[in-house]
Order: sequence, then structure tokens, then C-alpha cells
Amino acid sequence: MNRLFAFALVTILFTTSCSKLKEVDVRDMKVKRFELINTTTANIHIEYLIENPSGRTITVQSADGILKKRGVNFAYATLLSADVVTPKMASINNIVFRIEINDPLSLLSMGLNVSRWDLDEFFLDGIFTLKVSGAGRKTLKYKNVPLKNIVNAL
Repeated sequence: MNRLFAFALVTILFTTSCSKLKEVDVRDMKVKRFELINTTTANIHIEYLIENPSGRTITVQSADGILKKRGVNFAYATLLSADVVTPKMASINNIVFRIEINDPLSLLSMGLNVSRWDLDEFFLDGIFTLKVSGAGRKTLKYKNVPLKNIVNAL
């Protein structure tokens, strides 16, 4: 899931409409804290190092995604806290997602070791909203993005 969030964040930042924003680079990402709320819900706190050479402040206002397995909704991800990326510097930022498993029995049948899952079965749909200072708000929508391609790109 960590790679999924990295891809989403990098994609959001790359597709905004300023030339220097294409140079935004997420260098390091790690799960800082994992809070199990109940058997199907968890909060994931992710810390990442990002370099923003542009002169614009980028605010990740919202992010919602659906992870599908063989066309069936498997898990939902929602951004719990907005994040601000400061301009013209590298910074360590934190972002919090809530992950809700739609069907816990399918999770148990696949096993809890995520590295052994068949990534060809998973696809991501997502909606991301960014606010870029001086450029307004931008909403990005993605549909049926293969999870395997996202992991390989990272």
C-alpha cells in the first residue's frame, strides 16, 4: 500500500499545470505509524521526503481511492488530513490515510503477506484534489490503473 500512496502523490504533483511542478520529487517514503481501528479499518501515517523546486505551494486537499480485485471493490482509501508542500525546498511531510477493507474474508483467503499477492488482479480508481497557489484547484481522476504498473514504476 505504501507504493500505491507514493505513486498517487507523485502523479498528483506531476500532472499539475506548472513547468517546475514536473520537477517535484518524492525521494523517500515510509509508514511511520499503523493504527488498527478494527478488523477492517486502519489509519496509516506516512512520512515522506519531497523536494518542491517550484515557487508554488501545493496543498493536497483530498484523495479518495478504491482498490479493486477482479472488478470487485476490495478496499477504500481516504485522505484524513490535508498536506501542504512548501515551495523551493525539500521537506519531510506527513500524510494520513484511512484504509477500509470491504471484504475481510477475501483478505484472509489471500493471506496477510502482501508481497505474495498476485498484483495482476488489482486495479485502482482514484480522485485527487490539489490546490496550487496562483493556479487554483485541480481535480485528477484515474480509472482502472493496474496496481502492478504502479508498483513497477516505483
